[in-house]
Amino acid sequence: MAVSGQLIGRLLTEKLKEHGWSEGELARRSGVPQPTTHRILAGDAKSPRIDNVNKLAKALGVDSAALLAGKLANEFDENVVTGPDIKGRVPRISWVQAGALSEAIDLFEPGYAEEWLDCPFPHSKGAFCLEVRGTSMSPDYRPGELILVEPSIEPMHDDDIVARTPDGQATFKRLQVTEEGTFLLALNPDFPNRIIHVPEGTEICGVVTGSWMNRRRRTKINSQMN
Repeated sequence: MAVSGQLIGRLLTEKLKEHGWSEGELARRSGVPQPTTHRILAGDAKSPRIDNVNKLAKALGVDSAALLAGKLANEFDENVVTGPDIKGRVPRISWVQAGALSEAIDLFEPGYAEEWLDCPFPHSKGAFCLEVRGTSMSPDYRPGELILVEPSIEPMHDDDIVARTPDGQATFKRLQVTEEGTFLLALNPDFPNRIIHVPEGTEICGVVTGSWMNRRRRTKINSQMN
């Protein structure tokens, strides 16, 4: 059985999750460069080099011969519950990093992203995700929820956006474009100063096009806090 690069990526990603490693850790242990590791795990490498697959498989304790022969596919299908279609992976960055984003920054630079996550929504190559902090956008968005930020979309009135203020802070609000001016709105009715005028020099990092909760990751975070 010929195995596609996408299936190899899915199988290796599942093993990576079992180990609880990041892509960077797998790259370090296997000796495969991090960008190459990412492309293979994301399924972007349609015909990944056999030696790289062997190195990744060995680091994860996977029989590479069985992997390449397709013998692990049935095991994978039996243990995975069908979920939303994965549209590729996106980097999760910190809010501090979002506040410092510029065209000169390469999100694919090894070690820049905090982690790479499977994304259930279509997105451009420049998209990234952030973890919601605080309750300013409740109840529509919950703390710990992941938001997909799409820089390639032109923001419009009533879009939820991530903006960078002149002092280099990233903020998540709903854009309001009115005859009186442009404002940022916090959705939480109990949030103080819900509506603020957009300061001169504010830049919009991107439009939020989707959100989801990584329950497994949230459980780990909660267990560390308890």
